[in-house]
Amino acid sequence: MGVCNWCGSSFPLTRSTRKYCTPRCKTNACLNRKPRRIRAAEVEALHRLLHDEVESAEAFRERLRQIIAPHLPPFGLGAGVPGLD
Repeated sequence: MGVCNWCGSSFPLTRSTRKYCTPRCKTNACLNRKPRRIRAAEVEALHRLLHDEVESAEAFRERLRQIIAPHLPPFGLGAGVPGLD
């Protein structure tokens, strides 16, 4: 028996590579898949970022977040590594 990667139900395993119990579960899994590759424009922006001078690690991290994951909330500048007192 196999277990569906989408809904978790058991199904008879006809091939060792089968992951989903029905074509509907396979389609749902494909629709909700996160992108695994970055676009060419993002690669170019990363190259520019690596060759530019950046004033701090926090600014570099924020610019990197803007390129790779613009949908995530921004990091707080200055809220990085705590300093030694």
